[in-house]
Amino acid sequence: MTSKIKFKVTYKKDIESIRAFINEASFDHGRNLKWAVYKNHPFLKKFIEKKETPDFADIDKYIKETYKKNESSYKNNFKLFESNWRKKEKYFFTLIKSLFGNFKWPKGKYIAFSTIWGMFPRFLEDKTFQIPAEFKNKEYLNVVIAHELLHFIFYEYFYKKYPKYKKSEFNFYVWRISEIFNSLIQNSPSWIKVFNEKTMIYPEHKKIISKIKKDSLVLKNVDSLIETIIKHSKD
Repeated sequence: MTSKIKFKVTYKKDIESIRAFINEASFDHGRNLKWAVYKNHPFLKKFIEKKETPDFADIDKYIKETYKKNESSYKNNFKLFESNWRKKEKYFFTLIKSLFGNFKWPKGKYIAFSTIWGMFPRFLEDKTFQIPAEFKNKEYLNVVIAHELLHFIFYEYFYKKYPKYKKSEFNFYVWRISEIFNSLIQNSPSWIKVFNEKTMIYPEHKKIISKIKKDSLVLKNVDSLIETIIKHSKD
C-alpha cells in the first residue's frame, strides 16, 4: 500500500452502519445489534423494535446529537489514535509482507472512521472501516486497525485463490474463515511482539482455533493455513 491510513470523525458513517446492523439482524438473531447498539445505547431500542419499520429520523437525530455533544473529545481521541498507529504502521506492513509477499493491496479509500457503536464495521466495497470514538484501552486500537486492514488484504487474496466463493451465498462462510484467520495470525508471537495484545475471538470460533494453533508449521504459510481453516470449517 502506498498511502497511509486516514482518520476521520463523522456521524455519517454511523448512520450507514446502524442501518447495516438493523438489516442484518435476522441473520444473527439480533446478536450484533444487541452488542453494537443496545448495550451502550438502550435508548434506541424503542425506535428500532417497536414499530413496523425503524424510526430512522429519530435514530439519525440521536447519532447527530451525540456527535455534536462530544465532538471535541472524539477529535482529540482520534489525534491520539492516529499518532499511536503511526508508531506501529511500518511494523504492520512488514508483518503483512512476511505473510503475503508482494501480493498487492486492493484499491480503496482506506479511511478509519469514528463510531459510537460497540462493534466496528468494515466496508469491503470501498475499504473503509470504523474504530471507536471513545475507548479506554487506547493502545488496543492498534489491534483493531490491524485487524480491519488484515481483513482487506485477506479477502482480496482469498477470492483470487478461491473465486468460487465470491457468490453471495458464501458470504457468511468466508467471513467465518477470515475471522478465524485473523485470530490465529494476530495472536501469534510475531504479531503480539509488535502490538502487545491479542485480538478478540468470536466464541463460536474458539474450538477450531484451539485445534489449529497447535500446529506451528501451518501458521507460517498462508496457503496451508487457509486450507486448514477450510478443512476444519467443514467438519
